[in-house]
Amino acid sequence: MLLLVFAVIVSASIATLHYLPSTQVSVEKPKHTQFPSGIPSVLSINRVSATGLQQEAKTIVVSGSGTASDQADEANVILGVQTEGKTASEASRQNAELMTSIINAIKDLGLTEEDMKTVSYSIYPVYSKDDYTQIVGYRVINMISVKVTDINLVGAIIDAATENGANRIQGVSFGLSPEKREELKRQAYIAALKDAESKAQLIAETLSLKITGVYYVSESTYQPYKPYYDYRFEIAGATSTSTPILEGKLSVSVTVQIAYSFE
Repeated sequence: MLLLVFAVIVSASIATLHYLPSTQVSVEKPKHTQFPSGIPSVLSINRVSATGLQQEAKTIVVSGSGTASDQADEANVILGVQTEGKTASEASRQNAELMTSIINAIKDLGLTEEDMKTVSYSIYPVYSKDDYTQIVGYRVINMISVKVTDINLVGAIIDAATENGANRIQGVSFGLSPEKREELKRQAYIAALKDAESKAQLIAETLSLKITGVYYVSESTYQPYKPYYDYRFEIAGATSTSTPILEGKLSVSVTVQIAYSFE
């Protein structure tokens, strides 16, 4: 009886083994090495499947930063006229006369109407100080933007405008021409790439590795220049001295990430 039970168990085990699915073989990928905070992992092994085979790409991953700077070669001057009159038409007429004188004075410096554009034109009622429901007049504010491609003319433009009736100077923004902007961008990229290459070479030399090529390149960040502003100007009549303008440097920054293969 015992022999019969044993034979049944053995037969069941053999049958179970016969119907087991084919064995699945899996290879666990190495876990990512954890580095202390702030320390990047510069060495890695990427496994790439190609025609059923696994190929290893050993890489050194580094980042490079580059910045290029130059003096601003463009500026925009925001200035205008504020006038008041008993009627809106009177205030508008006075404003138009003064603005015409200002524009003509700026033209005499070599600029054209294409270099100037209106940025705001407003008409406000002026209320009595004793009765805030009573309109006693109207205020007109006309502001224009003057594009200057010769930085040396900025001070002269402000002086000419104030001498001819401009009583609102909003400020000056300094920037780069499209040509200068592209040139700085190119210089910043080259500097970033060279910075990454020098880091990779240092790592390879220190660890006795041989760099064989570039595995991939990616742009991490690109920071175009930001125009900066100057608001140091006084309302017309506050000073009789010429207006000095000291433009600063504007910068373009780039950061790239490059993986170099090594052996």
